[in-house]
Amino acid sequence: MIEISRAARYDAPADAIFAIITDLSRYPAWQPGVECASLAGEGAFRQGARIRQVRTVMGRQTDVGLTITRLVPDELLTLVTAPGATPAVREIYWLRPDGDGCRLEFWLALDGIPVMAEHLARAQLTGQMQQMLERLAIIAASHQPTCWPAEGSPDDSTAPHRESS
Repeated sequence: MIEISRAARYDAPADAIFAIITDLSRYPAWQPGVECASLAGEGAFRQGARIRQVRTVMGRQTDVGLTITRLVPDELLTLVTAPGATPAVREIYWLRPDGDGCRLEFWLALDGIPVMAEHLARAQLTGQMQQMLERLAIIAASHQPTCWPAEGSPDDSTAPHRESS
């Protein structure tokens, strides 16, 4: 099992960061490898809703189905794959006020990766998490849905956040 966590402080309030995190149309702008994301079926972004993501993983496009298992507006979002999915994925986004901004703690767990591939997967995911936090900061600072090409990344020198592990 792979578990990775990172935290970042943003100069934007928690509700602004949460709005970006829960806007599925913005996922390709801040999540490396995500080509598109949408709700599966009808309905609103709510606890129990299912999300469909198309991701590029190791050069291959794959569909990932996630369910919103916890949703506390402006504070907490938990996404998990269906039982039996391989790999099993669990993502937790936890926001807290921090001065005039907020702090985001992100945790990712992946289970079902072959042991021989865990080291490579962990290294790739750690880099993607860093990009994700930086892109999220840039989008929040610009107040616009900015998007980068799938292979590109923003200029790291402009990222207005401080990251810690």
